Amino acid sequence: MKKLLLLFCVLLAIVFASCKSTAQETENDGLASSLVAQTDEDQNTGSAEDQNSQDGAQDQTADNTDSLSAAEASRKAALDAGAKDSYAAAFAANDAAFEALKALDDGKDHSKELADIKARYDALAAAAKAKKLKERIDAEGLAANSQADYDAGEKALAEFDAMIAVPATPGAALNKKASEAYNDYYAVYFKSYKKFANDERKNAIAQKKAADAVKAQVARKDEYKADADLILKGDQQFTTSNPEGAYNSYKEAAANFEALAKDVAEKRAEAQKAIEAAKAKVKSVDEYAEKADVEKPLGNEPVAGIEAEDTVLLEKDDFENPDEKIIKIDESVQGAN
Repeated sequence: MKKLLLLFCVLLAIVFASCKSTAQETENDGLASSLVAQTDEDQNTGSAEDQNSQDGAQDQTADNTDSLSAAEASRKAALDAGAKDSYAAAFAANDAAFEALKALDDGKDHSKELADIKARYDALAAAAKAKKLKERIDAEGLAANSQADYDAGEKALAEFDAMIAVPATPGAALNKKASEAYNDYYAVYFKSYKKFANDERKNAIAQKKAADAVKAQVARKDEYKADADLILKGDQQFTTSNPEGAYNSYKEAAANFEALAKDVAEKRAEAQKAIEAAKAKVKSVDEYAEKADVEKPLGNEPVAGIEAEDTVLLEKDDFENPDEKIIKIDESVQGAN
């Protein structure tokens, strides 16, 4: 009887467990179905929103105004630099691409394409300027003043010429190489004129000293000051990285001081010669007067044409100290820039 009761309890437990498991599975299946349905709904909602967003984006027209203006400005700079002559084929090809984009007018964003076109114009401008600078360096024989920079410029310009012949070369890469060539040539030009400016400044200082020696600072005050100001102007140009301007100012000052010193010296010599002649004449007159006074004394009566002893013949002259009128200028060589 006990065994039968135990068996009945076991069977009852199994049936109960089976019922509970089925109910849990049904509940889980319902939850899963609910989650799937929710996910599908979310996906459908998202797809609709994305589609609406895309449709809205297509309805909006891209504004390429700034990119077009930037490219146009670079084109003008390239024209001013002479790129249309120096790189005619490349300039024409870039023009054609630019015109095609302007004519497209499809409302899409073309900022990337326009940025590449702008970079190509910038590259052509830099390369054209590099070529002109190279020609000047060769004509003036400046390469020896900075041979390493010159050689680097030659290499970079040759590489640019090879790159521009390949249409697929990015504009940014072209601009980088062209700028590299220009900077190398500019270093030759800058270092050369920096040296020339320092040498000419020394000459200007030397010519100023010659003018000081003949007292030009007193004899020709205005000219002397103007020439001294030219040296100071050159110093200002030098410190603002304009060595060629400084060189020209120093050169003009040197030439002016040299001419001024020579002219003042010549006039001073003529004046001295006149003074010596006058002294000789006075001496001759004195000797004649002494002789006449011995032979035929005049006495104390006034004589027509002869001034009284206390007569003032010349205005009083307040003589200036020439040394105090010298304009002081630092004689040290200009520093690096």
